[in-house]
Amino acid sequence: MPATTAVSAEIGRGHPGYLDSVLAELRTAGVAVSLVRAGGPGWALARNAYRLGAQGGVPSTLYRRLRSGKRPSRLQLQLLDSGLRRRFAGCEDAVLVDHPLLAHLLAPVCRVAYLHAEIAAPAFCAVPEARHTFVPLDSTAARLEALGARREALCVTGLVVEPALVAAAETAFRARLARIGARRAQREALCPTSLTVAFFTSGAYPRPHLEALQAAVGSVLAAGHQAVVFPGCDRKRFEQLCLRLAEFGFVHLCSASRTIRQDAGECHLVVPRTRPAETACTALNFDRLDVMVAAAHERTNWAVGLGLPMFALLPHIGPFAPENFAFAREQGVCLPLDDPAGLGPQLTDLLCSGRLLEMSRAGWGRHSIAGADAVARFLAGHRD
Repeated sequence: MPATTAVSAEIGRGHPGYLDSVLAELRTAGVAVSLVRAGGPGWALARNAYRLGAQGGVPSTLYRRLRSGKRPSRLQLQLLDSGLRRRFAGCEDAVLVDHPLLAHLLAPVCRVAYLHAEIAAPAFCAVPEARHTFVPLDSTAARLEALGARREALCVTGLVVEPALVAAAETAFRARLARIGARRAQREALCPTSLTVAFFTSGAYPRPHLEALQAAVGSVLAAGHQAVVFPGCDRKRFEQLCLRLAEFGFVHLCSASRTIRQDAGECHLVVPRTRPAETACTALNFDRLDVMVAAAHERTNWAVGLGLPMFALLPHIGPFAPENFAFAREQGVCLPLDDPAGLGPQLTDLLCSGRLLEMSRAGWGRHSIAGADAVARFLAGHRD
């Protein structure tokens, strides 16, 4: 039976989350997987820089400058090495990596398969030495080729979406269309009705996003809609968010086996311990969600591919968010969260006008959502 080695930078939620999806498909296909977490002081510094750079002000400016170049410096790569190059030098099989820094670090010494699952393609994501670079869309491939990636190394896979969500996608989409359509009719008849709005934090918990999220949750509840908050897996940050939302009251969902009650004016707080547990709970309740509020990071794929209308948290933080947002907005599936305190009435207006229904329809059937499976199949069939 073939085997695959994967290396994760464990920076943020998006990059390791994409890798989770591919590894799940590889294991389903019977491929043995060895997962290595990049360690050492250099990677600890990189993770801290990611978190600090999301908080606004001078740290964010410095972080943007650090990520603005076409490739990391020799000094940066030396700090990140921590024996990884020596460990994988001459490795016979492809080494799957989830972050551009890992791709730049390891591509000169082994057969790197770089999982670039973001729609956006900043300059530093072009890795000319990579044996394979997996991208979700033709437009992403074209952008990376223009930035120096080899065209023959670029593999267009479709959107990398969590397998559990792919399995539930069509049923959830059909249910969402029927529900939004029915609730629009109820609103027109002046009957009370509500939407279920999911709120997601990003892996760095940016302060401005948490403030916007708090205001938006209050607005949604005041308008008679339901809020479901996914605070991520950082226990300290989770407790801080609990304090912010305590004024609204909330219902704890403590396991991935619990479903959300659909009662207007309620705030539910999902309490996952791990990324897989959070994904499982999201999948279990996906057909109950009408709209989401999230940063324009990995969940942009859900708006573009799964038909879940999106409001993007502002300001955009990091190099991927502006491009992801621009693409999703152009597709007609995403709006900016310009006025968090006015989100509740805005959703009601979108529902009554039919715009919310249009946003959901615009996010279905235009792009493949089987990217994780496509990457797994490629790796299982190509041992080089």
